[in-house]
Amino acid sequence: MCGATRFSWHDTADLLLTGATPTALTTGQYESRYWAGMPVLPVRDATGALALWRWGNRNEVSGIPATGWAQKESIDAGKWHHHHPQFVQIPVTAGYEQGVWFGIDHGIHGIIVAERVFMLTVAADTTYQNMTHHPRMPWLINQTIIVPLAGSRQQLGLW
Repeated sequence: MCGATRFSWHDTADLLLTGATPTALTTGQYESRYWAGMPVLPVRDATGALALWRWGNRNEVSGIPATGWAQKESIDAGKWHHHHPQFVQIPVTAGYEQGVWFGIDHGIHGIIVAERVFMLTVAADTTYQNMTHHPRMPWLINQTIIVPLAGSRQQLGLW
């Protein structure tokens, strides 16, 4: 899947930004980890508006799944239909899974449900599964090649 992300954000007064950590990489670059603090993700809706949203539901909201991800196959099968999902783009620049940071060119497909954003996932291709040892991967927007970033365990040969 994708348990952490990096993204650019320039509105440092945004109160939701407290759910992300500034990186040492570049000014305006943040990391958000699903299992730490109050995770957030940048979201671009169908109108083109960009805002930060809480990432998933860690048992704070009843009636919606306690997760940060939704399988594309579940969406296609209508299993989320009663939650009235809105399709969005999550414009992140990198993802992280199992010790591997990887580049993201155009973002990840997502949905908004009950004022939370959920990443959409698909079955991992061979490259992603070999790189992260995970059977699911984010549903990337217009991207087929995934490359580990410098400093990742896989890139350093630690697997």
